[in-house]
Amino acid sequence: MTPIDTTSAVIPHSWRTIDGHAPTLPAYCRELYQYREVAYVLIRRDLIVRFRQTYFGLAWLLFKPLMLMLAMSFAFGFLAGFEKNHAAPYPLIIFCGVIPWYFFSNAVPDSMNSLLGHIHIIQKTYFPRAILPIAAVAVDAIEFGVAWLLFALGCLWFGYLPGWQIALFPLFFAQLIALCVVIGLLLSVVNVQFRDIGNLIPFLLTIGFFVTPAGYTLTRIPQHWQTLYALNPLVGIIEGMRWSLLNGMDGFPLIAVASSLTITVVMGIIAVRHFLATDADLVDLA
Repeated sequence: MTPIDTTSAVIPHSWRTIDGHAPTLPAYCRELYQYREVAYVLIRRDLIVRFRQTYFGLAWLLFKPLMLMLAMSFAFGFLAGFEKNHAAPYPLIIFCGVIPWYFFSNAVPDSMNSLLGHIHIIQKTYFPRAILPIAAVAVDAIEFGVAWLLFALGCLWFGYLPGWQIALFPLFFAQLIALCVVIGLLLSVVNVQFRDIGNLIPFLLTIGFFVTPAGYTLTRIPQHWQTLYALNPLVGIIEGMRWSLLNGMDGFPLIAVASSLTITVVMGIIAVRHFLATDADLVDLA
């Protein structure tokens, strides 16, 4: 198979003067749209490379979160006894936590390493560098969408039908993708400046697994700790997804959702400002 040349997607016949000044956000967004073909080529290439010469192909998208769900159901459900006192089937509760966590734990490292992984392209030609972490998250988001087939199959298996709350599920879906993008924008630049971050983030993700309600629900956290616990933005997203997919289980997590939205917006402002300020200097930083 002929390798895909990502540099060929860069729009020709246009001059760019890089003077070191940070562009405005509207101007940068216009450039992102203008160079959207670059993102398309990167996403297509990564999807092809990821599943090239694999025997099971796209089945891996379902196999990994399925195995993680079974392991967590055994650990938290059978051994710890968390499966009791839930109206919804416990495997579906686990799916609502495992699938978002699996996406997050893949999208953050992929987007963080996107600039360093394409430094040879950055040094040769110009395009908005934010395309790289955005494209990395987009590839994982496609897998994220496919993985929800497991939840749909689980609903068929248990004869479970979500309620009207499912109409709000796309909002939590979109927020999780936005959170991964803003974290990727921030960490990808920091990773270029300080390579130690590449060793730190996998360690923090390991810790984050235990402080994220993937294998258990927010109700397992003592009431007086829930506000502090909700400072993890994934708490509001995962609990919101559970609420939307499992007939409003445990009630709407207002504090967790509000905290998650606030932190996502604040992180987004910080990440965008920092990325715009360093975009023109990335070649020198590398």
